[in-house]
Amino acid sequence: MLDTTQTVNLCNYKNFSVTIDKLIVRLIWLSMSNKDISKEELTKKRTPSELHSWLNRRIEQIGSTDEGLEDLRLHRGLAKQLMEEVYPLALFGCRKFGNNDQILMQPIIGNQNYDAVVTDLRTKPASQSYVEITQSHEGENDYLRMVALHKHGYVFKYGTVSKTGTQKTGLEVSVQAEAVEVAKVAKNELGRILDALKRKAGKDYPANTSLIIIFDDTLHFQEVVDSAKLDNFVNTHILTLDLKFSTLYLVGQKNVFREFSISKGA
Repeated sequence: MLDTTQTVNLCNYKNFSVTIDKLIVRLIWLSMSNKDISKEELTKKRTPSELHSWLNRRIEQIGSTDEGLEDLRLHRGLAKQLMEEVYPLALFGCRKFGNNDQILMQPIIGNQNYDAVVTDLRTKPASQSYVEITQSHEGENDYLRMVALHKHGYVFKYGTVSKTGTQKTGLEVSVQAEAVEVAKVAKNELGRILDALKRKAGKDYPANTSLIIIFDDTLHFQEVVDSAKLDNFVNTHILTLDLKFSTLYLVGQKNVFREFSISKGA
């Protein structure tokens, strides 16, 4: 008669071995840090879906260690390019092209006046366009909020930021707990978007270069600014600037995606 106890034990042993193997692989995978990111890895050509999947895996890997999480939050080393350029590019790619495997996106690191190249294999011959990427931000306050977040594990998103000391003497950051009106949140974000555009105005870029602005489209923002209001804001305050781009994309961190043609940049 078959000894079912031995059979079950054998199956459990095999499953246990497989589990241990998977655990070892995952520990090795998670142990990869920011220092393991190479320029070659960052600048590899990928389809939009490949770029999005790779980015999610890489952020999880890096953020699995305290050092890596700090690098992501404070944009240190190549994590700076990962968060400030590759992350916005991946969001843009998914919303603009979806799962189209005939589009290749390549981040570019260097001093050139664009941040990525997009190759469209749908045309014969294949065509290339360029992408410049920037963010709406609070300047130093964005960094200081992340310093506070990493030290305390929480931070108030809209509170007043103050600091004492320096990196050398010991930087101390405090963020006040403040209630902010929803309308003011939206107004401030629109102002930061406009400031980001002004920083790009009057500069020369290659022909067929698009500009991506990534911004914070929180629920508070979307409660006040719908697509019609955002379009009106862009047409009134932004498209009147001296922008030498072919297209402007406003890419929200949550779900907003708006596209505007800039004829004089073509």
